[in-house]
Amino acid sequence: MDSITQMALGASIAGAVAGKTLGRTALITGAALGTLPDLDVVIDYGSAVANFTQHRGFTHSLFVLIPLAIALAWGLWRWRPALGFQRWLTLTLLVLVTHPLLDSFTTYGTQLFWPLGGPVALSSIFIIDPLYTLPLLT
Repeated sequence: MDSITQMALGASIAGAVAGKTLGRTALITGAALGTLPDLDVVIDYGSAVANFTQHRGFTHSLFVLIPLAIALAWGLWRWRPALGFQRWLTLTLLVLVTHPLLDSFTTYGTQLFWPLGGPVALSSIFIIDPLYTLPLLT
């Protein structure tokens, strides 16, 4: 999915988990975490084709994102302990794991189980889908 959708989804999840406690900080944190797996676009894999095919690789793997969510939850809990570690963990896990799950519904798919398998592509949603994104933005 596009970055706007991933940010909107992350902000929506974070708002649902921590909005009453953190307010707008929850939305900003969720939006930032929602785009985190896509930062692999800054990695040069050697060619334009490799850059395209390697995107949504290890940074979208559940084997990478789950430990990352735990580490981020611990750091965020140290930063804002009012929310509690358990809720930070819920927030980071949900935001980070829903990113590749949503990507797996596109034609291009994503490597959910990297390094153990190939891409998972269900091909049921377009990469840019306003019917999915607009309700998240309201």
